[in-house]
Amino acid sequence: MKKVCFITDGSVRLGLGHVQQSITFARELHSEADIYFLTKSDQGVVSRIRENGFAATQLGNDTEILNYLRLTSPQIIIFDKIDVAEDLARDIKKTLKSLLVIFTNLTGANRYADIAVTADIGSRFENVRFVDSQTGTITFYGPKYWILRPEFYEYQKRPKVKNCGPKRILLIFGGSDPANLTSEALLQLLDLQQPMLVDIILGGHYGHDDDLQKVLRSHAAMHENVTVYRNISNVAELMHRADLVLASPGLSAFEALRVGTPVIVVPHDELQRDTYRGFMRMLERSQLSSLGSMLAKGDFTYPDDKHIIRMEIGNGIDELKSVIMNSKRVEK
Repeated sequence: MKKVCFITDGSVRLGLGHVQQSITFARELHSEADIYFLTKSDQGVVSRIRENGFAATQLGNDTEILNYLRLTSPQIIIFDKIDVAEDLARDIKKTLKSLLVIFTNLTGANRYADIAVTADIGSRFENVRFVDSQTGTITFYGPKYWILRPEFYEYQKRPKVKNCGPKRILLIFGGSDPANLTSEALLQLLDLQQPMLVDIILGGHYGHDDDLQKVLRSHAAMHENVTVYRNISNVAELMHRADLVLASPGLSAFEALRVGTPVIVVPHDELQRDTYRGFMRMLERSQLSSLGSMLAKGDFTYPDDKHIIRMEIGNGIDELKSVIMNSKRVEK
């Protein structure tokens, strides 16, 4: 079996999307690979990886990572993080014989990768696979290459009740929700004083509980209509039973569309706003007061919109597995 090392990070600021995607892909590979993880993140991330059945080692910096890789000599190294250091990627290519795979990275380190995968940035949501003529990197762009957990494919097959107007709304803004979009969106929904149920999924790194409780206390009559979940495993089920999902741009929005539920995205930052504008129905934080009007009009992004169907969300996982497990290292 090939030895595969995943290197990923998560935190209150970054969220845990990269960690979860790495765990999901590791599960896809585990039957044909000996897998271990390296991370510079805190013990909470280490524990999350270990709870999913994989060995995880916490290291302090990139020098320690490089030394550990030299010691263990994996055949395949898979990064999943937005800030892979270019120097680290270069040194890996210089000193190791490993196949280097980089997911969801925004730095120049991709030029040293044998395989680079970016699901939502770089191709305006077109699915593209090509070999870079200058670097020889096999490059994948587009939503087809999101790594989704198996339950999202299963729930897509299940029948879904469509209500006249959204009766149940799900809020999910990432593992940490750094901009605290949860509290602001909930406030706007409860201010509508409409009969609806609201489910809220909070990640383990959510740090705005006081603000959330303040919103709930200020709408005591609506409190029983709100259910808060934290660190749950049945996200696909909750997305499937919702009539609408409010999410930050990224994996959660695509997961909701995959199970058949419309979405509105609310960006945390300018990068998310600029990337998703024109492709998904969006409200910026300052525009959340318009939420009631959008609910009344059904002004959402729908799974059966033609441009969403063309995205083939998550359909490329077998293609990625085959290429990664069978490709040869490119000398650079």
